Amino acid sequence: PKPRMTAGSRALLLRGSVASLLAALLGFTITPLLDRLRDWSRRRALPRAFDLHSIARSCIVAAPAYVFPPRFDTCCTGAPVLLDANENPFGPPFDTAGTDMHLLSLERYPNPKQTLLKRAIAELRGCSPSQLFIGNGSDEVIDLLIRLVCTPGEDAILVTSPTYSMYAVFAAINDVSVVDVPLTDDGEFQLRVEAIRKALTPRIKLIFICSPGNPTGRLVQREAVAAIAKAATGALVVVDEAYIDFAAVGGAYV
Repeated sequence: PKPRMTAGSRALLLRGSVASLLAALLGFTITPLLDRLRDWSRRRALPRAFDLHSIARSCIVAAPAYVFPPRFDTCCTGAPVLLDANENPFGPPFDTAGTDMHLLSLERYPNPKQTLLKRAIAELRGCSPSQLFIGNGSDEVIDLLIRLVCTPGEDAILVTSPTYSMYAVFAAINDVSVVDVPLTDDGEFQLRVEAIRKALTPRIKLIFICSPGNPTGRLVQREAVAAIAKAATGALVVVDEAYIDFAAVGGAYV
């Protein structure tokens, strides 16, 4: 069955282990991510009270989008090499006879819009390519999300320990505080919904929920995620399903 997302949940899916073809520059990555969030909010008919512009940093919202020249759309489609982009018209500097190296087109720049990759992932996941943002693994996307919505020295993220350590690492790198609401200690490692509700403040702009948990291996309850998303009117709820392909069928929240 195709993955489904609750219309009013305000939850953002984060999938790891997807190689990126993006340049790791702020202007190349933050703006496309904001565009994906805007598109996601329109398609999912989020409640009027939820405004992405009020959550994203004002400097990011005001930043002009980086627009790739139309010629880059011809990348990897058999078009002539882009000499003005310093592409190599001669191919690899070694003999590729008897190998499949020529099929990789290593001398070409990859499509900066990841068009073919997004189409393939969208078909696999049952969504639209316009809803996808491709990152250099989960860590880059976590970092970009924090930079997108958290003002250094002012805002905070909420995590539920024990959980993936890089949430706190990237928060520290970006001078963002961390509010920790531990999971239940009964061996089930589930979300403490009421404790999370009480911990919410206007400073918290991101809530990271890992499912299956790292390192717990537990799937979080869908009802708990929905309840937290409903309560977090001023924050993005990020459902990190990096290991969802190792879970039982039907375990995905989205």
